[in-house]
Amino acid sequence: MAKPTPRASSAEVSSPGRGASSSLALRRTLGLRLLPLSVLLALVVSTVAPLAYLALALRELGVEAEARAKQVARELRREVEERPVLWRYGSAKLLTHMEEIAASAGLLTIAVVDRQGRPVDLDFELGLDRPTDVRALWVSAPLTLHGDVVADVWVAADPRPPIRGALGLLLGFGVLGLGLGALVYWLPMRAIGRAQSRIGALIDRLGGARAALEELNATLELQVAERSSELRDAYEALRRKEEHLRALSARAVALQEAERRVIARELHDSAGQALTAIRIHLQLIAQSSESPEVVARLAGKTQTITDATLEEIRRAVTMLGPAILDDVGLPSAIDRLCDDLREDGHLEIEVRVELDDRVLTPALESTIYRLIQESLTNIARHAKARAARVELIAEAERVRLTIRDDGRGFVVDEAIAASRSHGLVGMRERAELLGGELVIDSTPGEGTVVTATLPRVSVAGDGDDSALIVA
Repeated sequence: MAKPTPRASSAEVSSPGRGASSSLALRRTLGLRLLPLSVLLALVVSTVAPLAYLALALRELGVEAEARAKQVARELRREVEERPVLWRYGSAKLLTHMEEIAASAGLLTIAVVDRQGRPVDLDFELGLDRPTDVRALWVSAPLTLHGDVVADVWVAADPRPPIRGALGLLLGFGVLGLGLGALVYWLPMRAIGRAQSRIGALIDRLGGARAALEELNATLELQVAERSSELRDAYEALRRKEEHLRALSARAVALQEAERRVIARELHDSAGQALTAIRIHLQLIAQSSESPEVVARLAGKTQTITDATLEEIRRAVTMLGPAILDDVGLPSAIDRLCDDLREDGHLEIEVRVELDDRVLTPALESTIYRLIQESLTNIARHAKARAARVELIAEAERVRLTIRDDGRGFVVDEAIAASRSHGLVGMRERAELLGGELVIDSTPGEGTVVTATLPRVSVAGDGDDSALIVA
């Protein structure tokens, strides 16, 4: 049997729930993973559209600048073809036309570079009223003359308008990206916070349930230990009772055989001798038939011997089984037994019998009769009492027999230990054979009370009464 575990304290019970709840740290873990994702989302949302717009705008600007460069190249080719020598020095008409082209296209500078990399000194070269510190978008177009490339026309487009547009988009999409990033970060954090609170509460409840289960387990183990101890005690008591019953049965059989031998010896000694004497007297009668006086004397002796033999046989039969119970019933048998003891005139016996309509078993009636017979015989022989009282009360599940006297009393333990205690032991064993109990209460100088409590349904059953002990 396992030893019961000690009951856990309240601090030990509640701490696992709180520790588990605090050790989850779901918000911190999720926050560390969501923050880079939210920042990345904000950057992507803020920069993708502006960068795409800037790329498209610069591409369109480049395409436009390339178209203007080709237009300038065509104009210069026509001018060269008309004035092959003077095109390098420009003209007012050409300068005016180039300024119109540059102004309409938003160009910063138009330059012409020959094939050797030297700029052609035109009046309009870098002569436009444009800031020169701006990073420009340069695009070139070849200048052909008679099928040969003689120079390259470079135009510088102004990238500031697309950049300003991209910056405007960056501002708007930056606000949108920050909002989306914050929303992506806040919504899961809020949900995980609620989930963490619920999980913490659930863990606390589980901790409480675990503590309750541990307490119940400890209580159950204690109860199991108590029940096991009770069962062991009950088993030990049952084993002792079984051993006692076996010893009682063995003693009952031994006493029965001993009493049978006593009865057989008495019948042999008394009845056998008496019958032998009767036979001798009958022979003498037959031989003395001529003398009436001898015949009368022998006949008288024979009658006396015959009466004594019948009395011995009747007493032996009574010891084997009280046939009077079958003849007149238990109440009348008790009255006759008391009347026989009253005839001496030394003992007054009061009888009180209260039986209901329920029939008692033969074994129970025989035991009651034997207990009364043994008790009254002991009172008459040893108690030197003047009065005795016999009470037989039938209850619902048992029968209570009480026999008391005003005799000299005795010490019960000493009497049972003495050789003359066979009658007391036999009375107790009679009651125990039927599952009952017999208590002897006696004090020297104060009389004796014998109380027998017998169940109406005996453990010995309704078998043959000869199996009972004859005290």
